[in-house]
Amino acid sequence: MDYRVSAQERATFKRCRRQWDFGSIHRQRLQTLDPAPIDLNQAIRDALAVYYYPGMWDWQSAIVLPLVRKAFMRSIAAAPPSAMRMEALDLGTELLERYFDWAPSIDDFGPLKIESDVEVLVPDIREPGRGLLSADGQRVLYTERVAMVAADAADEYWVVLHSVGPEWRDVENLLLDEASIAACWAWEQTYLGMDVAGTIYNEMRCAALENLGPAPSETRTGRDGRGGYSQNEPSGGGRGLPRAERPERLHSRPATVERVAQEISGPVRRTRIRRDRAEIDAASQQIGVEVLEMLAPHLALYPTPAPEHCPDCAFVAPCLAIMQGCDPTVDLASRFRQGPAAVPYEPRLGAGGGGGRNISLPGPPQL
Repeated sequence: MDYRVSAQERATFKRCRRQWDFGSIHRQRLQTLDPAPIDLNQAIRDALAVYYYPGMWDWQSAIVLPLVRKAFMRSIAAAPPSAMRMEALDLGTELLERYFDWAPSIDDFGPLKIESDVEVLVPDIREPGRGLLSADGQRVLYTERVAMVAADAADEYWVVLHSVGPEWRDVENLLLDEASIAACWAWEQTYLGMDVAGTIYNEMRCAALENLGPAPSETRTGRDGRGGYSQNEPSGGGRGLPRAERPERLHSRPATVERVAQEISGPVRRTRIRRDRAEIDAASQQIGVEVLEMLAPHLALYPTPAPEHCPDCAFVAPCLAIMQGCDPTVDLASRFRQGPAAVPYEPRLGAGGGGGRNISLPGPPQL
């Protein structure tokens, strides 16, 4: 057995160590008995996984878009009925329809992989060149599910991240987003030889949708339908990895490039940030530092209160009890259960004949 640290667990550890201690599969493994909140970002991500599925990228929009809507509906339907679910359903449906209209005008890439699982050895910062081991000798792996990797016209590779929000994120915030840089590192370690040029932030703004005006009638690349670049395979199955580079396209790579390129089309904004080797190497070392702290036998488990994350934390009540010097045992026993010792594997979209998050794929179109 290997000791796995997911990107999500790492984010929780950085956000609040007490929250991490309560919920981590390596610690108390507590899971709330309350229904999970509606996650509109995840539902949109599920839908876009179908929209950009490489095996269907060359299919006609009339075939693909109904499947995208179906994927979104399935994701939302997984939550129990509530007013919030209906609100998320209405908002997400409108966002997707707007995306169908506007995204082709700025899509200038072709998808290579979607919802791909990567896992790599965490470096041992105490011994350069070696992987980290747990106290009982297990390999320590960093795991992540990468939303999408795409190639541009010059066959440069980009990690693409989807998000929904009321406002655009600050560029400084995106530049400092080391979690996305960690995804670049993990991808390169999984697919050796595939150097990642950087990250593309695909943002959908859910405010002022009624004042957008007409969507552009032309796609960015001149390709019909959803635009982008064709997979150039008769089957529509896309190119294999890691040998996705095509020599005839390498000469088109620019000699000088912008660090940040940003473009807005209606409710969609694309921010393309190039990541240099120093950034990616620093991200791997940062992961090594943090995971080594997680493994420390006498780790201090202090909380990090903040208005950005405390209101949505399932462990607010027991945390307050501890801060007031009370025993949270009764509250924990009544509102939480102990989860499994390992995270159940959820198949990615298209793996094993099924789809991640219960999204199924269709057969080939009937001609």
